Amino acid sequence: MKNKFILCFLTLIFLTLSGCTTNNQTKKISSDLNSLKDKVENISEETQSIQTDLQNTKEEAVRANQRLDNQVHKYKK
Repeated sequence: MKNKFILCFLTLIFLTLSGCTTNNQTKKISSDLNSLKDKVENISEETQSIQTDLQNTKEEAVRANQRLDNQVHKYKK
């Protein structure tokens, strides 16, 4: 009887401690996941900024090419 009581008590302690460990691991994983989400958002914002800069650069290149084409036409006349 005493052995069964000790065995049940040790099992209860083990399960309680393993539950705490799992909870800490869950909190750490949740924290890591939130950190990764923040990084993804930052990368997404940077990508959007780069795409905007790229579009502006393309527009400037088109305008510069038009100016050069206009200069060439003037010299041909």
